[in-house]
Amino acid sequence: MSLSRGSWLVGALLVVGCSVDGTTPNDAAVSVDDLGPELPGAVILVPRSVAVAEACAVEVTQTACTTHDAAALVASCRAKLAARGVACATPADCLVTYRPLRDATCRGGATYPAPTACAEPVPDDCAFYRSCLESSHPCGADGYAVAFGERLCNAFIAQREQFTPAGQAWLRGVRTCLQRSLVPLNAMSGLTCGALEDAAYASHAACYTVATNSVCSLPPADLAALTRILAPYLRDPRVVQQIGAVLRSCSDAGT
Repeated sequence: MSLSRGSWLVGALLVVGCSVDGTTPNDAAVSVDDLGPELPGAVILVPRSVAVAEACAVEVTQTACTTHDAAALVASCRAKLAARGVACATPADCLVTYRPLRDATCRGGATYPAPTACAEPVPDDCAFYRSCLESSHPCGADGYAVAFGERLCNAFIAQREQFTPAGQAWLRGVRTCLQRSLVPLNAMSGLTCGALEDAAYASHAACYTVATNSVCSLPPADLAALTRILAPYLRDPRVVQQIGAVLRSCSDAGT
């Protein structure tokens, strides 16, 4: 890694940068109020807060294959939010819809209909954390699955417009890599919440720096956007340790 590149990466991971608009057609947002014309492929709901994720736990772990079904999930979630008194200045402040990139034919209903489905994480999706990891190892609202994994996964989808197309592609790859790394932990019995958390955090740096999909190659604008979303977590020493591991990996790779 060059000195200038290394200095920027350190700075971007420690301070908040400026936003960037970089949506692509395949990754474009679908309006919550107007789902638009019928299009092939899956649609999922992405909560913008932990409160929304809790209230709409069923809806945000479903896959819709038609705009009609997606609209029904949105309506169901809104009703639950109203019943719980979860206020939204606009519907999109609480919930957004997203068309994930998946190779397989869309299968509607629960994204993980049975525990056996957790052996292969569904690409470009966040339901694994709640439907699989939290279900197998209940650690509650402060545990890794809900408080970090699901929350950050949802945040990166909901705020993907801040990333360039290269950054969005990197996020999709990381999303699936992180969940695949958790499959062995998900299958373990008797695993404590602390042990689960330690092992899960330890897997992050490797997924961020996969040779074919590395954060080290992202443009500065994406590093700034990444930092902005990670900012609330920078007081966690484990997150800081991950950043250090990523920096060392980038330095070793000479990028």
